[in-house]
Amino acid sequence: MKKTLFLTLSSLAVATFITACGQSIPYINTDTTDECATVDKKLVKVDNFIIVVNETSAFHLEEAASAIPVPGITVSNNKPRMLRDADKRKSQLLAERQSLGCEAVQK
Repeated sequence: MKKTLFLTLSSLAVATFITACGQSIPYINTDTTDECATVDKKLVKVDNFIIVVNETSAFHLEEAASAIPVPGITVSNNKPRMLRDADKRKSQLLAERQSLGCEAVQK
């Protein structure tokens, strides 16, 4: 009986040691990471918009303003106004990202 109890307890201790049940598993808040991913996608859209506006002349920008995807960035077709609105939107998204506690982007 003592031998059986000793083998059972020792095998349980070995199993605990092997599977590392005693270690704490870090908690990752998936809601925050999903929100961070959403904000990052919006930031990429704003960055792409800024690149397109910077690379397009003001004359062509006024003609092609309806073809450029600008969801929630600006309603203007004036180049300086578009860039100002895009910078404002980018700063809002960066503030939102910081308030969520998202990790810093590695460049």
